[in-house]
Amino acid sequence: MSKDKTIWIELTPTDANALMVMIEADMETTFTYGSIDPINEWEQIDLYAYKLLAYQKYKTWYQENVE
Repeated sequence: MSKDKTIWIELTPTDANALMVMIEADMETTFTYGSIDPINEWEQIDLYAYKLLAYQKYKTWYQENVE
């Protein structure tokens, strides 16, 4: 995505923390307890990739701006 198409949202530290907790819980549930088998679930592998990318982007932003 080009920089001119970036959408910025404003979050309070409390809101940012709540969102981080929800995202981390979803990542833990999906990748620790979800028993993902990429070979059998190849039709949904792009969904997992997008989830990981979103998590990585938000966690980087969170560490730079909130912590």
